[in-house]
Amino acid sequence: MSNQQLPIGATGPRKLTEAERSFLNPYGFVPIPDRDDLPEPLRDGPPAGHDRYDSMRWSGTIAIEITTRTPMLIPDHGRRAADGADAPLPVRVDHAGRPVLAGSAVKGALRSAYEAITNSRFGVFAGHDQQLAIRATADTSALQLRPAVVDSIGDGTVRLQVIRSLQPTGRESDEVHPAAWLPRRLACHRPGGCRGRSRHFDGPNPPRCSEERGREVDAWIYLARHQRRDFLFWRVAAYAEPGKLVPLVRAEEIRDRDPRPGPHIEDHPLVRVRGVVHWTGSTFPAGGKNKHDERLVVTEVLDDDGAADLDDDYIDVGEPLLEGWTAVIDSYDRAHDTEANLKRLYGGYVWDVERWKRLRVWDTLYIEFDDNGAPTGLYPALIGRKPFPGAPVTSLPASHRPATERTLLSPADRVFGWVRQGRDDDGVAHRGHLRVLPPDGGDALRTDAIQKLDRPLTLVALNSPKPSQFLFYLGDHDGGPLRNARRHPSQGFPDAEDTRRLRGRKTYLTHAEVLDGAQDAETYWMPQAEEESDPLRPLRIGGRRRYREYIAPAGTSRDVATRVSSWVKPGVTFRLTLQVDNLSRMELAALLWLLSLPTGACLKLGLGKPLGFGAVQVEVDWAGCRLFTRDRLLDRYRTLSLAPAPDDAGAPRQLAVAYDSMLRQRMPDVRDGFLNAAYGFAGLPVHYPRFGPVGGGGNQEAGIAPRATTYDWWVANDKIGNRRDSSRGRRLPLGELSAPDSLPLPYDPTTKPPADRRGGGSRGGRNNRRH
Repeated sequence: MSNQQLPIGATGPRKLTEAERSFLNPYGFVPIPDRDDLPEPLRDGPPAGHDRYDSMRWSGTIAIEITTRTPMLIPDHGRRAADGADAPLPVRVDHAGRPVLAGSAVKGALRSAYEAITNSRFGVFAGHDQQLAIRATADTSALQLRPAVVDSIGDGTVRLQVIRSLQPTGRESDEVHPAAWLPRRLACHRPGGCRGRSRHFDGPNPPRCSEERGREVDAWIYLARHQRRDFLFWRVAAYAEPGKLVPLVRAEEIRDRDPRPGPHIEDHPLVRVRGVVHWTGSTFPAGGKNKHDERLVVTEVLDDDGAADLDDDYIDVGEPLLEGWTAVIDSYDRAHDTEANLKRLYGGYVWDVERWKRLRVWDTLYIEFDDNGAPTGLYPALIGRKPFPGAPVTSLPASHRPATERTLLSPADRVFGWVRQGRDDDGVAHRGHLRVLPPDGGDALRTDAIQKLDRPLTLVALNSPKPSQFLFYLGDHDGGPLRNARRHPSQGFPDAEDTRRLRGRKTYLTHAEVLDGAQDAETYWMPQAEEESDPLRPLRIGGRRRYREYIAPAGTSRDVATRVSSWVKPGVTFRLTLQVDNLSRMELAALLWLLSLPTGACLKLGLGKPLGFGAVQVEVDWAGCRLFTRDRLLDRYRTLSLAPAPDDAGAPRQLAVAYDSMLRQRMPDVRDGFLNAAYGFAGLPVHYPRFGPVGGGGNQEAGIAPRATTYDWWVANDKIGNRRDSSRGRRLPLGELSAPDSLPLPYDPTTKPPADRRGGGSRGGRNNRRH
């Protein structure tokens, strides 16, 4: 009996209508309903042993075929290392030049899918116990922060000198931020003259910006008004090492020293102060030259003429705030997970993380207070990243977190194996009951299975997971999409359990329109078919204009992109054997259901899954399966037969059908979400978000052409709007796989939402999510 005869799936990918210029995000989330009401065989429990065959359990071998439906990237990193770091990635091959599909890759893909369809615990959830952070906005951040200087370091505490205000005398009604602006181009101003800039101090070599923090200086500051934004601020007119500042008594002298246009100088006396330089080295955009000022934290007013009043005090901050500081600095490191030379384009708290995490005396930072005057956070910049109240693990139900004891193993742990997470001196682990046997050579691959490209191809840069974009990764109390959540840390990952829930297990959509055998799919996967001068020209795919979404656009940095020289062709079949032992009836049923997906429903293997690579069809060769219960195995020793007679050949197929029936009744959201991702969708392009106004830029039917950056879509979507300002973003979450009409995303998030997204779309089996 073939897969098509097993009544466990739909008929094919669903076609989505293009009500507005939209696209599909390349990944979605299979829901994680509560596990308390699972059928007894899917609940947590100890694993079966390896010392004997259980009379009620199944053992034997399952013959499977894995056929590529799109090109598959199984790169040989070892060969690339030998050829040089800039060499493109080739396909991993054996001695005869045939592609090698590692059993560990197959087992990993099967486990990921098995976890989803059995609603098991997450096998790995490391690194998610740290607080993440989100970039703050100017209107919600700067005015709440006050500059501070580290005064002393204690045991688990840090004492800070906090500058509450630096108010110009006679201007009590004007709010002036106490941190003074220090022009980056400003020369050190001391007797005898100096050619250095604001990084200059005594010594033959100017210090790096990470060392600039904590330098004490004397300075003349003046009151200025911002020309465009109309607010008052202090700005440094001249500075030098303590005790070496030259006299400067007239505001006009500032213009004499700096003839270029600058802020309007207010009619207020100059003020001589002492302070500590807060130099971050950051620029916007990264590596640009738009930033013109650093900051000076004024710690003392040296003049006694009363031109300015300094209000400061000393407070001690403990571990909660210090851990938050570390989380903020770590979040910059994760957000800019790229090559070291690219990190240098950002501030010191990005490329010199370890230095910024270790606070020292004279270090400078900003501290936030709540409405009651209590400190709530420490930050490296006025407009930077602010941590969420809690870590992502808090929003993952305890029953879905990795098991901590052998008695609490979920089905995926029992079948595929388990290792206790974190440090484990006892070496507690469980060897699984499934192995991928090496091929015996009886079914050799054809020799032309690899497509060698005429020239190396640069792929679209693969984005690393960014859970800080909580609108995609975090759900409401039931795990459904967040609706109209403000872009504020308080709306993200909470510090209390059972408040919010992660959306589920991340899975990649099958690019249904370009599967092997689809109309024009062969042309889509021929990158050399277009002229080299215009590799991203739209082409006809399934009767629609589409771009080759896997080809990197101009401007993509080679430091973050992957280059390949070959891939496994579509239509190549790998024949493998799975060996299982002591699987319960339900454990085997779930595995057979996964291996019996209908034609067109694909699992994913290899590199480049978000770009459409690695879609594979897995089929069971029922004639080649030999599955037994214990009684059948005993027959081997009761007779002279070399091999026991297998159980009824129809029993395994009946197990798969029975498991599908259980999914329909007990976990319909899980079933629908998993199958919808496996089938993919037709009618819309699939790619990472990119921004473009409706009616402009690119072909109307094909959408927006691939670009080197995607942050502009997130910026537009994150804007906090109001009813009067229709140009603001809508803060769209990611839709539900079990409700396909909620999945399309507009290229321009500021446009009016269609009816199906205003109300959240069909919720499918949403009521089943928690039960």
